[in-house]
Order: sequence, then structure tokens, then C-alpha cells
Amino acid sequence: MKTLKFAVVAGACFVMLNSASVFAQTDTGGSMAMGAPTAKSMRVANRQLAKKVRQALVAAKPAIPTEEIVVLAKKGAVSLVGQVETQDQSDRAAKLAQGVAGVVSVNNQLGLAEKGE
Repeated sequence: MKTLKFAVVAGACFVMLNSASVFAQTDTGGSMAMGAPTAKSMRVANRQLAKKVRQALVAAKPAIPTEEIVVLAKKGAVSLVGQVETQDQSDRAAKLAQGVAGVVSVNNQLGLAEKGE
């Protein structure tokens, strides 16, 4: 009789321990998904930041010609690549990009378009 009670108690303990383990694994998996960004979410964030910077350049007054400017973003670092007409436009583009929320740094690679291009 004591053996049967022991087996029942041991079985109940086994079930309880395994149940707690299952819940712990589910909880850890859920919090990990919320805390660590995925590659896809990083790409989306980079595209959104580049879009915000481009919108800031397009909205600039006086206008900055954006047809020849490519905006790249990665983890808050923004690169401006292409050509503008004047050095003032290049400097303003970099300053506008730096002012966009989420931008950590700006790598201004804008060159001056030569006359006739």
C-alpha cells in the first residue's frame, strides 16, 4: 500500500515538474521574440528610416534636387550617395538627414555634378 501511495505521489510530482518546465519554455520563447530584433524587422526599420530621410530632403525649402540622391540606412547610420548642384545643397542635405529622428550618424558622399551633366 505504501508503495502504491509513493508511486502516485511520485507520478504527481513528475507531472507538475514537467508542466512547469513546459510553461517556462513557452514564456522564454515569447520574451525572446519580443526582445531580439529579427533580420526582417531590421530591414524594415532601415527602409523606414531611409524613407523618412528622403521625405525630409524632398520637403526642404529651398529645394534640394533629390533625383540623383540615394539614401541608405543601417542601424541608424545614414549614407547619402549621389550628386547635387552645389556644396550648399550637399551640406544642407547632410544637416537635414542628421535632424531626422532615429538617425545616429550621416555619411555624406554627395558629389557636385559637373556642368552639362
